[in-house]
Amino acid sequence: MFPTIYHFLEYLLGISLPFLKVVNTFGFFVAMSIAAAYWAMSKELQRLSLAGRLKTWQVEITTGKPFEKSYYFSQAFFGFIFGYKVIYLLIETQNGKNPQDLIFNLNGSILYGFLAVVALLGFTFYTDKKQQKGGIQVNTSRADASMHMGTITTVALLSGFVGAKLFHILENFNSFNKEYILDNLLSTGGWTFFGGLICGAAGVLIYCNRQGYSIWSILDSGAAAMMLSYGIGRFGCHFSGDGDWGVANFANKPFPMPNWLWSYTYPNNVLGMDGFSHEGMKPIPNCTGDFCYELISPVWPTPLYEALMALGLFAILWFILRKKNLPPGNLFAYYMVFAGVERFAIEIIREHGDSLYTIGSLAFSQAQMISMLLFVLGLAWLLINRKGKLISA
Repeated sequence: MFPTIYHFLEYLLGISLPFLKVVNTFGFFVAMSIAAAYWAMSKELQRLSLAGRLKTWQVEITTGKPFEKSYYFSQAFFGFIFGYKVIYLLIETQNGKNPQDLIFNLNGSILYGFLAVVALLGFTFYTDKKQQKGGIQVNTSRADASMHMGTITTVALLSGFVGAKLFHILENFNSFNKEYILDNLLSTGGWTFFGGLICGAAGVLIYCNRQGYSIWSILDSGAAAMMLSYGIGRFGCHFSGDGDWGVANFANKPFPMPNWLWSYTYPNNVLGMDGFSHEGMKPIPNCTGDFCYELISPVWPTPLYEALMALGLFAILWFILRKKNLPPGNLFAYYMVFAGVERFAIEIIREHGDSLYTIGSLAFSQAQMISMLLFVLGLAWLLINRKGKLISA
């Protein structure tokens, strides 16, 4: 496993770049998944705008005006934060310190902060003067719904963060107390995908509805994007070894294949970091460093399976279904059916720990419950709205 990008490059290329220890693998793939979702949803918003399902408007773009003072202040603020924390982290990582111990505290460098401010303000001033040379010009262009993607992404991240944390807390309801809630809200772990999906989607729909857009078209525009984002994010779970793996698998391989594809011990996983619980793990012989544990029993590599399934389902949504003349809402209904089936199937061999609900003798996970609901709602919508009579836009 590769806890950080440093470990990945060291394994793949044999090069050692200690400053990359600050970039954990899971976080890198999360960033990639957000970028992928941004791209895919932007494309869909543009397509639906051209198709007349989302409004467009005329905008004036003014160039050549001097930058506002508030812009300079904002650049100085973010420059200081970047220098104070990010550059500080990179330097300290080079000096052998563990970046994980430095991220969530107020430690930093005032010197690096001011140097970053000077550099960024200098670049901003240069850019400002350069763009003023052509004089003030006003041009008009046609804007579409993709112009809102910056705000949509911000809303999705904030509301999704709250949802992912909240659903994780509810998933472990037996531990429900004040200390448990605070510990999970302020920790880097403890995320629930469906919680992030539901609350993130709700936040986006509320925002877009206030902008006058049809919620059905917005849902359709996000269908393929969410599936793509999920698939890329699951690669982060697998390559970092974040504990989101399957149950023990001692079955013989049906045909020759690598262990990491069938039954894997996730060596050097992030949960084996010093200071974490090593329950169910054993030390790796002759290993030195912060990540020197692997699972005692090999498990199903479920994050990898989910990543591959999600990318396959994205391909169906993107290259086939979205090109059909589907009624509004139906593309998202297909997403619900696909997401429900995929997650319910993987939950059969996925490790749940103690996060199970029980009704009598029946035990099920939160993800299984939500998966069934997604499948039923999506299938019901497709059956009822086959001819697009429920809504017209």
